[in-house]
Amino acid sequence: MERCIKAILSVVPLKTFLLNRDCVKENKLYQTVLFTIVEPLANELTTDAVKTISTNLIKVGVLYDTVYNRLHTGQWNAVATSEREMFTILTYVRIVYTLYASNSNEDAIKDSIYLADLGLMLGCPIGLECKNVPTDLLTETASILTGELANSDKQEPPVKRIKLDDITGEISLTENKSNDVPIMKCPSLEYFGTRCYDTKQPAVLKGIIDGWPAMERWHDPIYLLKVAGERTVPIEIGSQYSSDDWSQKLMKFRDFLEQSICCEPSDSAGKQPPAYLAQHDLFDQIPALRADIAIPDYIGRTDAQPRIKAWLGPKGTVSPLHTDPCHNLLCQVFGVKLIILARPEDTERLYPHDHFILNNTSQVDARRPDYDRFPLVRDVRFYRLTLRRGEVLYIPPKWWHYVESLSPSFSVSFWFE
Repeated sequence: MERCIKAILSVVPLKTFLLNRDCVKENKLYQTVLFTIVEPLANELTTDAVKTISTNLIKVGVLYDTVYNRLHTGQWNAVATSEREMFTILTYVRIVYTLYASNSNEDAIKDSIYLADLGLMLGCPIGLECKNVPTDLLTETASILTGELANSDKQEPPVKRIKLDDITGEISLTENKSNDVPIMKCPSLEYFGTRCYDTKQPAVLKGIIDGWPAMERWHDPIYLLKVAGERTVPIEIGSQYSSDDWSQKLMKFRDFLEQSICCEPSDSAGKQPPAYLAQHDLFDQIPALRADIAIPDYIGRTDAQPRIKAWLGPKGTVSPLHTDPCHNLLCQVFGVKLIILARPEDTERLYPHDHFILNNTSQVDARRPDYDRFPLVRDVRFYRLTLRRGEVLYIPPKWWHYVESLSPSFSVSFWFE
């Protein structure tokens, strides 16, 4: 445990890096309490200092809860960045004291990983460099903790490998028809730019992600559990986000994987609504997974820093017909998805929701349109395709798209300008 604590404390110089941040100096209470908590850590506190550890763990816990409550007061977009940054600092310090105070190394590490993930979701990134690689305070802390857990973890019971060979056979003939959009085999940057990007025309690109390590690694649950099993992620529960039965909850990635991806269909059918890890910054949270993919060259032509999102779920997860303001490369690592597209020019015929939160989402079920309720849909041309393992769909800005998983599926979206 001491090795783990030293590794975490070596991430940043406590006094000069943390205590000198504006969010600390601007609040005298934060500054006073944090100084008394950080001072022993900076002076190489030992696990023998039981009283100091217990007292400071209480102090950091009280301050942590105070800031946590502030983050949950009012509208999220109105929360001050300084409060979120303070939450990140307190999370880091609380993790260190949690490790010092615990009698169980494994439980303390698992608790600390949860704290780090919550801090990554609610806090504000504090950038730093580790071994000349740009990273973030809590990202690096979580990576150290995950590595320590992997070294000490007991042998986990085996989980079923995701069966790639059986997925294609499950797709019905009606969904196996030819795509309605062009298919391109490793097009040149110039060809993609003039035929797709500049004209805003969708296309299926083949052969551009075949070299990703993810293509071989991610359908192996043992690998996913090793690098991400103990991490906490936000999961969508319900048929689709525009439905009344939709909700969200935090889950251990291990639990989500075993309950929703690796189980047999008969194990879960009719018992639980679909669970979906959707539109999540998984690769910022877990650098080991980010290392398994690469930004396609077509994106670097215009945008050096695309937003990268993860989509992982069982058969039956649905993203309803909606539109996004940016370019999108949807990369299918495993599984098969049914995708239905519609042009931006058909927006008024697709009956977007009136509510401002859902005004980019259609009221129409693209797979089973109700022409009596939405008569203008009769004049919409829908483009249908099945996106398979190793294929990439280019979705131009403002094109409507409906996405349904026809099997367990892991996809990566690159949103770019």
